[in-house]
Amino acid sequence: MELLRRYSNLAHLCKKWAELRKRISESTRRPASSGTLPRSKRFLVPTDIGDIVHRYDAGETTEQIGAHYGISKTRVALVLREQDVTIRRQGLTEERLSEAAELYAAGRSLAWLGARYGVSHTTVAAALRRQGMQLRPRPGWR
Repeated sequence: MELLRRYSNLAHLCKKWAELRKRISESTRRPASSGTLPRSKRFLVPTDIGDIVHRYDAGETTEQIGAHYGISKTRVALVLREQDVTIRRQGLTEERLSEAAELYAAGRSLAWLGARYGVSHTTVAAALRRQGMQLRPRPGWR
């Protein structure tokens, strides 16, 4: 019987809910987010797409364009492909390749070189092999 009495009279809660609803309706709205949209949600208008193509044709990298528009370099490449733009092959310049060969010969790892030049270790390895360089065996491999 005590349990029924305790939960049957909820008028005090109705009053509190009404007060809370009134405070919410009278409160000021929060300002809209001042930041940019999340990278993956950024909407591109046709003028943005045209500018992306123009910037890429002018020599900017996908990473630079992505930073400008707040999107990933992968998304930039996707936009360019959708516009039938041929993506430039990324890799090592002749100057960087000769420097990488010297550093590799001095004992630096492929991973270290890849991080230094902003490419993958496999890109560095392939470029060094094309130069005729014999690569060291991986540690622990025979």
